[in-house]
Order: sequence, then C-alpha cells, then structure tokens
Amino acid sequence: MSKHTKRDTFLRETTPLINGLYAAAVRLAGSRAEADDIVQEAMLHAWQSWDRFEPGTNLRAWLHRILINGYISQYRRRKRERRALDIDADPGRRELFLTSAQRTLEGVDGGVQYGGLGRGLREALDALPEEFRAVIVMADLCELSYREIADALGCPMGTVMSRLHRARRAVAAHVDAAHPAEAAELRAVA
Repeated sequence: MSKHTKRDTFLRETTPLINGLYAAAVRLAGSRAEADDIVQEAMLHAWQSWDRFEPGTNLRAWLHRILINGYISQYRRRKRERRALDIDADPGRRELFLTSAQRTLEGVDGGVQYGGLGRGLREALDALPEEFRAVIVMADLCELSYREIADALGCPMGTVMSRLHRARRAVAAHVDAAHPAEAAELRAVA
C-alpha cells in the first residue's frame, strides 16, 4: 500500500471516531487540555500502528484501547514526576497558558463543563478509581457495548460488567450522600 493510500484509508476510517475519542478523553482526564494531548497521542500511536490493525475488526474498540493505554501511561508518568510548573495551583499562571477558546469552554471554577451532567455526578465520576471511571465513561457516556469495552480494555466481559456495576453503585452512593436533591432528580428521570 502506498503511503498516500495508507494515509487516505487511515483518515477515512478514523475521522468519524475522533469526537467519541475526545469525549472519552475529556471524561477520563477531567480537562480539555489533557484530553487534547491524550487524543493526539492516541491518534499518533494509531497511525504508527496502522499496519498492525486487522481490517474487519472493531476499529472503535482498538482506538479506545490505545486511548485508555495512553491515558494510563500518562497518569503513571505524572505520579512519578514532580511538575516543575504547577499551573493548577496558581490560577494567575494558569491563565497564561489558555487560549481564548479554552477559557470559553471552562467553567467558572476552572473545571470542564460536562454538558448536561450535574455537579454531584461530575464529582462522583471524578472520585472514581481509574479502572471504574474508564468503564463507566465508555459504557454510559460513549455508549460502547460490553464487548467493545472488554476489547478496548483487554479484559473479560465479566470484569467489565462487574466494574460497571460497582462504578454505578459508587456514583449513586456519592450523589445520594453529597447531593440528595440532584439524586432525587436523577431517579425521577430514570
């Protein structure tokens, strides 16, 4: 396959999936800036590994697996390293690094605006351990099937179902305890 044809095929197949990847990255990382980096790294890795992708298999799950692995690697790297410049600790310094579009997309508290998600639900998602957050984001926000999540995470479907059940229970308990009014509203909608 020529380089030009490979590029065209890659773009044609992956472009429709980028918005879903970005949404998952925002939910995982909690900030649009980190999500941009995670998606960019995932797409770069997918491009570099495109020759190893098997046509006819689930491209969406393959890309989400790359995205999750990239996020986990980045998370572990951040835990090991001390940040020389902590822009989150000083809002004044943080403003220097934001574009006007990023300022518009951020909430007044500096957090990402999760369109439609209430404060209690956002806090509950943020409080989940990584393996549970990844599953609930992929299932409930990205609307992936159990099989797609299992393929993306490289674990059995039973593990996905178990983690999803535990994550949903933890989210419900958090919202019930911290935001009873929002919990009642969510139950009324469900």
